[in-house]
Amino acid sequence: MRFTKALLAASAISATASMASCPTGTIEVSEKKCKVSGTYLTELLLTNDNTYLLSGGVFIGNDAGERGTLTIEAGTTIKGESGRDYLVVSRGSQIFAEGTAEAPIVFTSDKKARGGWGGLVINGYAPINGCDTGVCQAEGEGSTGLYGGNEPADNSGVLKYVRVEYAGYQISPDNELNGIAFQGVGNRTLVENVQVHMAADDGMEFFGGTVRVKNIVVTGARDDSFDWTTGWHGKGQFILIKQYDDEANNGIEADSLKKNMAASPRSNPTLSNVTILGTMSETPKGGSGMLLRRGTSINLFNSVVAGFRKGCLDIDDAETFRISQSTDFKMQAVVFGCEKTALVEDGDPFDTVDFFKAQRQNVVAAISTEDYILPNATDITRSIRVRDAWFENTR
Repeated sequence: MRFTKALLAASAISATASMASCPTGTIEVSEKKCKVSGTYLTELLLTNDNTYLLSGGVFIGNDAGERGTLTIEAGTTIKGESGRDYLVVSRGSQIFAEGTAEAPIVFTSDKKARGGWGGLVINGYAPINGCDTGVCQAEGEGSTGLYGGNEPADNSGVLKYVRVEYAGYQISPDNELNGIAFQGVGNRTLVENVQVHMAADDGMEFFGGTVRVKNIVVTGARDDSFDWTTGWHGKGQFILIKQYDDEANNGIEADSLKKNMAASPRSNPTLSNVTILGTMSETPKGGSGMLLRRGTSINLFNSVVAGFRKGCLDIDDAETFRISQSTDFKMQAVVFGCEKTALVEDGDPFDTVDFFKAQRQNVVAAISTEDYILPNATDITRSIRVRDAWFENTR
């Protein structure tokens, strides 16, 4: 009897220890696997000694202003099992996902195919456009919460050495989850050394905001690799985009606002040291290197665009053409290597090819897209120094 009680006690201790292996706020599914579900309004720590399974829409914080914090240790793996499993960081809440080169944080799916899970969404209080009066806010695609406000320096936390793969899900046409959606995210948020791989929709999409990104890789996106809309005026440096032959659309698809293309704030990011490699295959969409439309502006420097069947550049809409004639729109020290330099359509008010060649130090050259390592734009044309302290000087 005494021996049986001892065995039962030992068994209870062992079971308690096993259950305690999953962090507070998560549920043990099996050994070293923990389920994450629902809404978290306090602190949630995901340690790297477990794999975490997202169950449905997981929210850090909520739209009522109750805030949460998600901290993810280097080397942690988070998985979704269906397109309806996704992670949202609400306005005012924060994510601290700080991996290392040796131990990145990985968001993935066992399906190892596009759309294996939903994706990562970060909402912030930075400005967006789209409202007639007052401080603008909007509801994220896929019912991912409110975003937008009047805090350009809003801080949603840190993404560093993070890989997001096999994400994206179409809930309905024009209502889709991407690899990573930055929705009204502010410029105190740190985003560096991040890869989005094999997204079912866009790789990265920016819905307004001021967030800045550096050392970014987007590979194998089914739709657009790098997309912005509703007034994004952030910054980016050292960005590599590589399309795959089976599925692809535009390298960059850029909008400001469809219903009012002159709305403020206007989309106007500054980007430098960007390499965009397309595919010449007859994919279902097969877009352009850069599609600039719906009133967006751009400042692009020291970059390479190559290998797009429709052309390296496509400018659409009268308002986009108009703003392209202003000092707010620059494309300098850029190398194009497509069979067609630009897509020129009936009704375009001027020849986009002439526009590109007239810009400072732009060059059309033959460039192979077979390798990821290409000559830097500075090897073909003299680089331009971006006069902004955030950008690293590569001259």
